[in-house]
Amino acid sequence: MKKIGIVLMLILSAFGCSENEYDAPYGDFSSFTWIATQNTTTGDYVVALNQFIGLYDVSTNAVSHSWSIPEGTSSLSKEFSSDNSIYSDFIEATGPTSLEDQQINVLFNTPGIKEIVLKNVFKDSVTESVKQADGTWLVDKIFTVNVYDDLKPVFQVLKGTEVILSVSETDMPTIEDIDSWKTVSLEAGDKLTYVDMTTSGEPDARTWTFKGGDKDKSSADSVDVLYNSLGDFVAGDITSSRKEPKPKGEVIKLIPLKIKVIPSTKPFVLNGGLKEDATEVISFKLTGEIGVLAASEKDNFTVNVANTTAGFNQNIAVQSVAINSEDATQIDITLAAPIYNSDVVTVAYTSGDIQSVDSRVLESFENKKVVMYFEGAMNIPGYTGYEQEWGGSGNQFKKANTEGYFAQHNKNNEGGPLYYWRDDAMAYQGNSSMKFETTASGIPAIARLQGAGFTTLSPVTAGTYIPSVWVYIENSTVMSSIQFSFNADSDATFNFDISATEKGKWVKLTLPEITLGDINSGRFDLNIESTGQDDAIVQKLWLDNFDLLIIEPR
Repeated sequence: MKKIGIVLMLILSAFGCSENEYDAPYGDFSSFTWIATQNTTTGDYVVALNQFIGLYDVSTNAVSHSWSIPEGTSSLSKEFSSDNSIYSDFIEATGPTSLEDQQINVLFNTPGIKEIVLKNVFKDSVTESVKQADGTWLVDKIFTVNVYDDLKPVFQVLKGTEVILSVSETDMPTIEDIDSWKTVSLEAGDKLTYVDMTTSGEPDARTWTFKGGDKDKSSADSVDVLYNSLGDFVAGDITSSRKEPKPKGEVIKLIPLKIKVIPSTKPFVLNGGLKEDATEVISFKLTGEIGVLAASEKDNFTVNVANTTAGFNQNIAVQSVAINSEDATQIDITLAAPIYNSDVVTVAYTSGDIQSVDSRVLESFENKKVVMYFEGAMNIPGYTGYEQEWGGSGNQFKKANTEGYFAQHNKNNEGGPLYYWRDDAMAYQGNSSMKFETTASGIPAIARLQGAGFTTLSPVTAGTYIPSVWVYIENSTVMSSIQFSFNADSDATFNFDISATEKGKWVKLTLPEITLGDINSGRFDLNIESTGQDDAIVQKLWLDNFDLLIIEPR
């Protein structure tokens, strides 16, 4: 069983000496040196509540020496074990107090900013010392520690505008208490809204896990979940998490809510728009699960395809209609002839006998425009989707925690500012996105993310494209524009207006089509400037899957 007191000896060993063999860097002269069990490049330390930091004064020839620890901390014996997570038996002193030990292990009992002070007096001048009236030299070294509180999930569940469940920091629901949980009754097709309100412990992300709804998981702070299947369900749970450079941690809390889904009294109608997929299948969702869909229903659909450029305008026969194998609220339409994303496609339906599981009949609908599928010219996995994490070489902070990019205006340490950072807690698609976040002073004159890797990972061939990107804007952000550009082609500059973009959800932005030549040199940059958006506040958004969408001519 290793003792925590030995840890600092191991650190000293890394410098080629033991606790009793440490050589002063200035030979026989005085020196001021310390070692800590935590590394930091900013001078400030971070630690979770009820965890400790070890500090060791290895100065030489000090005339006097003392540590001061503040209120909300304790000094631990050097004999406590690294295998023991309960430290109360090893507390020797409680702050505020002074200690004369060379080595101290400080336990942090309350959250907040704590300052530990090391005071050494030397007869000679040393690093960081100030000469005193008596001719001695004083070092008054402050170690600042940011102590993070425990993660304590707080959330609400709403039915419409009515709050039907509020869970506080101190509420700790268990499955054993399920009989006392509230039950909410929903009609098929109704939704509940889940809102994360957690602040304690400064979480970086959350993951909702749902049961019985149209979503299995979500990372959004506020999320709507539709309930289309009849039956009884428990809501699920929420995981609040915190990542480096903060102390890592996560807490799971149950959502103490039972959900009963009953047959709907509402009409059986479209629920959202129609879209084409990569296989040219047209799909749409309904306000409930489908129970009856006969093959003959294909004759009740009318699909019109128009393409002005090609001089084409015809109805195309429906080959088949089917209930989607993974989503019983979705109908998939397969056509008897090909369609292209340059076409304008509309679908109409004359009511027949498509029925929901609760025996409602799908109502007729007039011509509804189909959102066409576009393949991206830059659809290289990991690049414009920021999927590749930092590989360990080079400066993680200047590389924005990814590969193939250089964050020109990021600082080179965790102290920041870090305007750009690959974030695996938020993604439109895949596992990560690129977070843009400013300090409280707002956007600098320019913050640039240089993408030199595109020439080998994702060069552009000549063609006509629609520039596109997905963005998630935090609710308090008031930005108006972002820009992507290829610096080797002055025509390849794409300015996206985000002043009216909906916040708190992933939104697809597009620009009018543009014709480009081959681009296989230079950089692919993301530029955010302060012009027109210079508010002195924290600005924060996420970007994912920038692409040049390929247009298919008919």
